[in-house]
Amino acid sequence: MPWGTPAQDPAPRGLAAGSCEGAERAAALTPRGEPLRDPLWCAARRAEMHRVDRLRWVLLGSAVLVAGTCAVSAATSGSGVAGDLAVAVMGVVAAVVMWCAGSSRQGGARGWRLIAVAPLLPVLGFVADVALAPGDPMQRVLLRWLPTVPGYLLVALGALTLVDRARRRRGLRSAVEVALFGTACVLVVQLLVLGPDRSWLDLRPSEALVLVAAVLVTSATVTSALVLLGVIEGHRQPMALALLAGTVLTTTGRALATSALLSDAPATTGLSRFLVAGGLALFAAAALADPGPCTGNDRPLPRSGRSTQLGQVLPHLAMVVALLGAAGTEVLTGRIDPVMVTGVLLCAVLATVHRWVTARDEQRLGARLRRSESYFRSLVASSGDAVLILDDDLRVTWASPTLGTTLGDPARPVVGRDLLQLVHPEDALPVARALHRDADGARSREPLPLRMAHADGSWRHLEASVSDIRTDAGAGAVVLHCRDTTERVERERALEQVAFTDPVTGLPNRAGCARAAEEALARAGTAGAPFTSLLLLELQGLDEVRDHAGADVLNAVLVEVGRRLRATVRAPEVVARLGGGAFAVLVEGPAHAVDQLADRCLSLIEQPVDTAAGIFDLAASVGVVELLPGATVPDLMSRAELAVRAAAGSGPGTAVRYRPALGNAAARRDRLRDDLPGAWTRGEFAVLFQPVVSLEEQRVTGIEALLRWRHPELGEVPPAEFVPVAERAGVMDELQRWALEQAARAAVTLPSPCTPLHLGVNISSSHVAARTLVGDVAAVLHATGLAPERLVLEITEATVMADGDHVGVDIEALRLMGVHVALDDFGAGRSSLADLTRLPIDVLKLDRSFVARVDRDPKSRALCESVVTIGRALGLDVVAEGVETPAQLGALRGLGCGFAQGFLLARPMRLAELTELLSDGAGVLWPGLVGSR
Repeated sequence: MPWGTPAQDPAPRGLAAGSCEGAERAAALTPRGEPLRDPLWCAARRAEMHRVDRLRWVLLGSAVLVAGTCAVSAATSGSGVAGDLAVAVMGVVAAVVMWCAGSSRQGGARGWRLIAVAPLLPVLGFVADVALAPGDPMQRVLLRWLPTVPGYLLVALGALTLVDRARRRRGLRSAVEVALFGTACVLVVQLLVLGPDRSWLDLRPSEALVLVAAVLVTSATVTSALVLLGVIEGHRQPMALALLAGTVLTTTGRALATSALLSDAPATTGLSRFLVAGGLALFAAAALADPGPCTGNDRPLPRSGRSTQLGQVLPHLAMVVALLGAAGTEVLTGRIDPVMVTGVLLCAVLATVHRWVTARDEQRLGARLRRSESYFRSLVASSGDAVLILDDDLRVTWASPTLGTTLGDPARPVVGRDLLQLVHPEDALPVARALHRDADGARSREPLPLRMAHADGSWRHLEASVSDIRTDAGAGAVVLHCRDTTERVERERALEQVAFTDPVTGLPNRAGCARAAEEALARAGTAGAPFTSLLLLELQGLDEVRDHAGADVLNAVLVEVGRRLRATVRAPEVVARLGGGAFAVLVEGPAHAVDQLADRCLSLIEQPVDTAAGIFDLAASVGVVELLPGATVPDLMSRAELAVRAAAGSGPGTAVRYRPALGNAAARRDRLRDDLPGAWTRGEFAVLFQPVVSLEEQRVTGIEALLRWRHPELGEVPPAEFVPVAERAGVMDELQRWALEQAARAAVTLPSPCTPLHLGVNISSSHVAARTLVGDVAAVLHATGLAPERLVLEITEATVMADGDHVGVDIEALRLMGVHVALDDFGAGRSSLADLTRLPIDVLKLDRSFVARVDRDPKSRALCESVVTIGRALGLDVVAEGVETPAQLGALRGLGCGFAQGFLLARPMRLAELTELLSDGAGVLWPGLVGSR
């Protein structure tokens, strides 16, 4: 159940005692000493404080009125009834106050309710005395004592109920104490009741019976109050003292009143009223001052302290009271009372027995403590953990022998020294903070790491579990259980070295760079932190080193690059190898200094690298990104990769700083990658057709199918953008199968004025590498009815020359089916004229780079003429792509090129437009003619 529930929370200590400070503390704290969070609990506490305050004022007012009435009664004759009535009213008020105070407390409520009933019973005796008005003083005494005797029994029972049963001592010592207290009380009370001049032999049997009962019950009440004071908790001792004082005053007042009635002494009667009224007020005050026992989450207080000291003193105090009573009787009467002498002798005997029992218990307890201490010392000494005991000043008061063994010097003096002087200077402040935090009760449960000096001069790593028992009055120390973790720390460092270090260069690897970047990002948000940037370098030229010199020389080159970068930056800055040819540098400084450092790194990398296998030239691209607060390491690396990719696109030896536009481009690519799968089934893709014109016949003899994507939100997406995305997303094969089928179905429906048109379809390298091209083509031809000799598959030179025999096998299988194969984009890469004799192709398509300057550059014209001549000599149909001007078209006709396509002749068009062109113009297409588009 929540600790804020009022029913389970004890009354705040100091609240009922009338302390304003305690009331303030109780209103702000829960019983656990924690800040109050429950407004209902706070309201309940405030209501309780108000109720206690009202009871306190009622008690104070009643006490003042009763005291005044008793004073008036004592000063005037014939007003004894008024004084007795005032005492009766005080009894009723005290009963009400004790009942209300006990009802608001869970612990001890039954005891206070029993005690609250007791003051009402003497009121009944007073009422009977007034109603019957007997003339004999002894009869009046009997009337008043008959209902009072049960009241004293209730007080005795209630007093013992106030303390927990577990705190009541049992055994011979407890019995001797009770006997001693009871004997002393009987001697004193019977002296007060009878007076020094009367004897029990002077009373009638019925009178003696009632007074004996009164003496015994009264003595039992005082005895119970004494027992309660000896065993009560320390924080409840003010209540017990008030209860004992009230019991003594009440019993004394009742006894004096009885003696006054028997001896007709009005002065003594007035004093007895004051004593009884004061005792009743102290009863009520004790109920208000009782903070209640420790319950719930309150820590129970030990029996040691003031309770133990009072328990030792009270028996001797009882003996002194008995001796004083006997001495007083002898002085007043001039004779020795046998009863008093017998009682004193009995008290002396009981006090002697009590002292003997106490000495025996202390001897046994001491022997037990010595055995326990020896046992635990042996146990701690044999433990593998070193144990240190510290005082409040963190000085070592005891250390187990294991500590000396751990530190290599068993004779090393440790006891009496400050712990902060024994640990490593760097650990002194953290250790002090941790142990002082323990004193505030907020210690972490995590072990406390620290280092202590070994005899050989090294530092041993220890891990200490802290037990803070400074709040325990019997201990008052801090205990450290220290375990030697030096070997574990060394293993962790070795593993960390492996996990965060690149084995080739010895620089931090990707994980080490990420850790350093994370620390730098954490500092970036603090005031006064320097500007930090990340440089990501991608090397070019490593493939040539690996192909020509091998892996060992490649590692040597990487080591040299790492050495150059490390020598370029300052010592605190981090240089890391991320893998492959990627390096990263974490630098501090403003933007212009970082840009200058990036240029220096590029110039150092471009310097030739001299190896055992020769000299190699490298180049690099650098991406620069600034570390901003709130960014994460993945975001940082992603931005750096975008920047270095942009730098590589601009050419080697370039440094590009990250800008939001690069992030927008990456976001666009991610959006395209997410939306591309299934886009053709949603109707976003379309197949356009661009005519291929015979330069000799000036008419359309073929068409090339071209894919176009219209995104519903981004608009037209060019093939140069979505084709690489489709290849990375792994959907290029499926997209091309769809495009091949759509183009074949369209080609079957086209009119053929002379001969059937050839259909050219681009095939990606990923489709060829997937080994599904032959099956896909066969399935499309079978499904659409397109003749195989009409289909031309356009494949790049890099795809045809790829490693693996399956590429050539698949191409030969397609040619055996009757399908033609065209070498696309010839001249765009590292094209070789010698490869034309080895490639299994039927058509050669010249890249637009050949055609762009053929009309005005003699060298370009000569090169193009050579390719056309070789193609015709090898029996290949040569198609020129990208014809955009009449001059280019005229130059190609003059060189003997057979076919051409481009914007000059016709732009890509939809199927309906192509059908209209072929139908109306009979396929004739030439610049200046009616059919040209």
